[in-house]
Amino acid sequence: MAAFGLLLAPLLHPLAAGAEPVDPFARPAELEADVRFWIRVYTEVTTDQGLLHDDWNLALVYEVLRFDPADSQAERERRVAEAKARYSGLLKRFAAGSTDNLTPHETRILHAFGAAAGPRDFRDAIERIRFQLGQADRFHEGLIRAAAWEKHIARTLTQHGVPAEIAALPHVESSFNLAAYSKVGAAGLWQFMPSTAKRFMRVDGVVDQRLDPYSATEAAANLMLYNYHLLGTWPLAVTAYNHGPGGLRRAQEELGTSDIAVIVKRYQGKTFGFASRNFYVAFLAALEVDRHAERYFGPITRLPDTDSTPVELPDYIAVDALARAFKVDMGALRVLNPALRPPIWSGSRLVPRGYMLRLPGTPPQAEIAAAWERLPQAQRYLAQRNDGSHKVRRGETLASIAAVSGVSLPRLLAANGWNGSHAVARGDSVRIPLPASRAEVASGAAPGAPPAVAAAAPAAPEAAVQALPELEVMAERYVRPPAEPVSARQTGSTALLPAAAPTGSSDPTDYSVAADGTVIVQAAETLGHYADWSGIGSQALRTLNKLHKNAMVTLGRKVKLDLSRVSAEQFATARREYHRRLQEEYFAGHRIAGTETYAIKRGDSLWIIAQQHADLPVWLVAQYNPDVDFNDVRPGTAISLPRVEVINRQ
Repeated sequence: MAAFGLLLAPLLHPLAAGAEPVDPFARPAELEADVRFWIRVYTEVTTDQGLLHDDWNLALVYEVLRFDPADSQAERERRVAEAKARYSGLLKRFAAGSTDNLTPHETRILHAFGAAAGPRDFRDAIERIRFQLGQADRFHEGLIRAAAWEKHIARTLTQHGVPAEIAALPHVESSFNLAAYSKVGAAGLWQFMPSTAKRFMRVDGVVDQRLDPYSATEAAANLMLYNYHLLGTWPLAVTAYNHGPGGLRRAQEELGTSDIAVIVKRYQGKTFGFASRNFYVAFLAALEVDRHAERYFGPITRLPDTDSTPVELPDYIAVDALARAFKVDMGALRVLNPALRPPIWSGSRLVPRGYMLRLPGTPPQAEIAAAWERLPQAQRYLAQRNDGSHKVRRGETLASIAAVSGVSLPRLLAANGWNGSHAVARGDSVRIPLPASRAEVASGAAPGAPPAVAAAAPAAPEAAVQALPELEVMAERYVRPPAEPVSARQTGSTALLPAAAPTGSSDPTDYSVAADGTVIVQAAETLGHYADWSGIGSQALRTLNKLHKNAMVTLGRKVKLDLSRVSAEQFATARREYHRRLQEEYFAGHRIAGTETYAIKRGDSLWIIAQQHADLPVWLVAQYNPDVDFNDVRPGTAISLPRVEVINRQ
């Protein structure tokens, strides 16, 4: 694997004891005008207004557009289009040299281009006219909501060694709305895309932890730390939250620097568009406003800190049974457990085993134990409730289907009217009865009730139990998806906040083909893969690369491709899709819970290291250490390894 060469991101704790305290988030003078633009968006211009501006020179604002709150989305878009056309005409006049009889407003715009501006500058600017919807009212609402989670966020970031300033990022992402969804599929407080979220959380039709502020904050801290390890600076780590670390590593290589100002102003990556280019300056603006909120908005009445206690479930249990056992109002339970999806609340699915159920306040251990006593064994199940039928897949037997479904084989046979000699084939439909309860298992001389489960550490032991009316207010205003009027939504021409989201992949690997038609071998790739993706026989590739008959390609080796049948982009697309599926399959049952530092020992190889650490995939170890050449690594070299946990997806 080729070494990165530009910098080796630190692998140790970024805020290790003894380190000089420095401001991790530079505010370069070159970016100051951009920061001021976003401060204006966040504090002066509401969602019934917007700025028509140059998308490169944010200091150039053509006009503040103001809408009637009753205007439809179509009417707003028509107004924006008319304004763009008006200023396009003005710039064409400037390009033609017609600068006589200008109004003071038009003169201001002309002077903004500088005395040296020529016809081409004005023509180019026509394509850069952009509209940004204001966000001041949303930001103010976010400040009110933020207080409910800021203690937990601060505690989590500190535990992970992530700078406290990152706590301001949800202002950019979601305005601290737990139920926020973007049009591109990002969700929750930290606006995780599904593909990125599945590395760190459970995301499926039963549980979506992106919507849980506790799990999502943990995931955001892990993702930020991962980005920092790969990129070496916190400004780049923040930018990678939107753009992905792979794109930022390419920017570092192309420009030969990690200076955020240089990258923002000079990097021309194909996908490094307006949102990615402005993500760091928008974060700096949000940080400034968050720190001095009353300066911008006056006195703010904030929500009380959310107080809850997590309790791990030992079995699959219906949510209404949990509410009765713990004597908690269903509305309060729903507010505190937004990760549970609609099938849970409708009763078609059970709250899964291992889920950390959050209860209001800090009930003592005796109350929790009493609640488990109140919960009948007949309401505690060994498996998830199913849809009632199952289509047999390759390799499955009735015994294996029964085991996965949490029912006995005789019960499965009886539900389908079959005897013990019945066999099934791939594609057959099997009726699945309800899973067995603890009571049913006990009656069959199986193991009895599970051991008592203790509550996890309380979120805020000093606080009193949250009052139900306050929880209901939060449920109505801040947790349930808002029924927002059209006038408060973004127009189609806006591209940042609150729709901004981590759009880049967390995989930093460059799967593109080099200009000379070569690729660098990555983990889990073989010559056979290259043959499939290029439509060329393996032997032809061996001959092209002068490889012996049984020689294998090794990680980090450069391989020459024959691209006579496919384009370089087609090859790269197939290659990326292969790795996407490989990683998606792995993260269907695992999540990253943090990192640890490992010192290379004599005789270690990438494969040995992966096998010795909970059977980590080789490609995952390589992703966490993209600058390490595992074919030539010295004993004592520190590398970063992910801590991976198996998760239950049922």
